[in-house]
Amino acid sequence: MDFNSGYVWRGLLLDDGRVGQPSAWISAFGFTLTAWSNIAMTNTSGGSGLQSGGLTLAYNRDGEKLKIEAALDAYTGQQMPDIEADIEARNTMEGSLKLSYPVGPLRIFTTHAFDLLAYRGSYFGAAGLEYSRQVTKNTEFTISARSGWASAKFNDVYIGVDKSAFNFVGVEGSLTYYLGRRMYFRPHIEFSSITDRMLRGQLAPANIVNFGLAFGFRK
Repeated sequence: MDFNSGYVWRGLLLDDGRVGQPSAWISAFGFTLTAWSNIAMTNTSGGSGLQSGGLTLAYNRDGEKLKIEAALDAYTGQQMPDIEADIEARNTMEGSLKLSYPVGPLRIFTTHAFDLLAYRGSYFGAAGLEYSRQVTKNTEFTISARSGWASAKFNDVYIGVDKSAFNFVGVEGSLTYYLGRRMYFRPHIEFSSITDRMLRGQLAPANIVNFGLAFGFRK
């Protein structure tokens, strides 16, 4: 369960009220099936209650250093920012590929997602650096910096600007504390900023600070 001050997705503020985001997953033979949902806890964005969710089927392959993850992501009831955009449907599916590789104490990563259903031609890419450190036996600190870019179709659908662009830059930090072998707590905070001038003119706010607390159980 992850409680957040807002729902931020790819640099876009989809819900500026408090949200709860439960998820559950099961893994076997390199595959992981995850179910998740976004539950609004205030009435700021069309009422409280279940607003969106999805399923992700991912396959992970770890080489000696290179990590590869291919996934199918199904979105149901996906929200949009408060903009005047021509939205044909809100249920869709994406195929994505994520690659990561260690460079000294850092890990460099890149992700590429392509819409396969409702918004064909929509593409979103991201790249960044991540640093993790074991602070104590039960505590791990992680910080990452990333940037994202998108095709004209993606920005037209989700922002209302028919233009490919370098969309945002962001930083995220978290501190994970393991209570025994099965339970963990993770306070986290992220900052993101829309970089393209035309996109900033369409979005409010263009600079976002989001913070939350996640906790979970592992078998």
